[in-house]
Amino acid sequence: MPARAKTSPPGPEMIHAVDDMIRQLEKISPDPSLVGKCPELPGIVLDKVEATVRDRKGKEYKEISRDYERRRAEYLQALVAHPVGRGLALLAVGAEGVAMMEVGRLPTSIQEVRIVQGRSMRGRRESYNCHHIVPRSVRPVSDHLPINHPTNFVVAKTTRRGRDQSENPHHFWHSLLLHPQTHNAPDKPIPVYVVRPLFPFYPPIARGYRNAEELRKKLASLGAPPLPEIWEKRILEFSKASKHRPYVVPKQFQEITRMFGDLFKSEKKDAGLSQQLRTKLAEQAAELAADFLPAGAYLNGKELPADHKPKSILPVVETEKELAAAISVPAPTKGRKKEPQRRATIQPKTRQQTI
Repeated sequence: MPARAKTSPPGPEMIHAVDDMIRQLEKISPDPSLVGKCPELPGIVLDKVEATVRDRKGKEYKEISRDYERRRAEYLQALVAHPVGRGLALLAVGAEGVAMMEVGRLPTSIQEVRIVQGRSMRGRRESYNCHHIVPRSVRPVSDHLPINHPTNFVVAKTTRRGRDQSENPHHFWHSLLLHPQTHNAPDKPIPVYVVRPLFPFYPPIARGYRNAEELRKKLASLGAPPLPEIWEKRILEFSKASKHRPYVVPKQFQEITRMFGDLFKSEKKDAGLSQQLRTKLAEQAAELAADFLPAGAYLNGKELPADHKPKSILPVVETEKELAAAISVPAPTKGRKKEPQRRATIQPKTRQQTI
C-alpha cells in the first residue's frame, strides 16, 4: 500500500460495487449454520470455478496487478462507507483500523501491549491485507466477473512480512487448498475450488460473542447501530465455531502454512530453489487437501476419482454460474478507458452442496 493516504472520497461506481458485494455475500446462504460446518475452516465455503492457470510472470498478470493497486485504496474507503461494511469492519479491525481504511490504508491495530521493567514498551500488531478470492494466477473461463471486482476481495489477517507465517489464515487457504490445485495443473480448463469467506473480513471478529445482546453492546460502544439479523447470526455462529476465542490456524496445518509463506522470502526467491519448495509443498499439501476437496478436483496434476469422498464437511457453491453479468463494475481510475457498467437484472440462486 502506498505510504500516501487517499483523501478523495470513493466514487459512485465503487460504492455501487461494494453494495453488490455485500448483497451477493448475503445471498450465498440464509442458513447461518453454514458458517460452522467445518471447524478447521469456519466461515468459508468452496466456490467452484472453471479456470486455467495464468502465468505469474506474464503480461496479463502484471496488468491485473497494476489495476488492482489503483483500485484498492478506493475499495477500502467504500467498504467502511457502507453501513453494513462499517459495522463488520469495527468488529474485525476496530476503530483504529476503520480510521485507516477511511483514508485508503490497510488496517493495522495494536492488540496487545507488553510492559517489561527496564525495557521499551512493546505491542503485538495485527495486520490485514486485501486479497483476491479467485487468485490473480487463475483465469476463469467465464469473464462475467472481473478479477478486480470487490466481489472477489476479502480483507484478511496477514502476518507481517518476514515473520513466521504459520498462523496466517490467507496463507493457510493457499497452502492447503489453492497451491496443490494449481501446481502442475493441466493446460486446459479444470474445476478450481477457491476459498470464499462468508464475510468481507477474515477473521470477522477479534473477540468472541456469546449472544446478540453482547454483540450489539460492542457495536454501540463503537458508535455503530446493530447489524442486520443475517450478519448477527453469522458472527455468532463463527464465534461458536472458534469457541468464542480469536481464530487461529489449527496446529496440524501450521507447517504447510509456514512453508507457503517461505516461498516469498527474499532469500528463497532463487528460481531453482523456489520451484523445489513449491513442488515439496504441493506434494505435502495434496494429501491433506484430499480430506476437503470433492471428486473431480485436481491435486498436484492428478484428478481425484469419481468415488472420492472427502472426510471433512466443507460446503461447495457455484456463484460464477449465477453472477453472469448481474453486478455493476466500478470504473477504472482516471487515465484508463472506462468499462461499461453492468447492473443486477437477475436474482442469483447459489447452489449449496454439503460434502
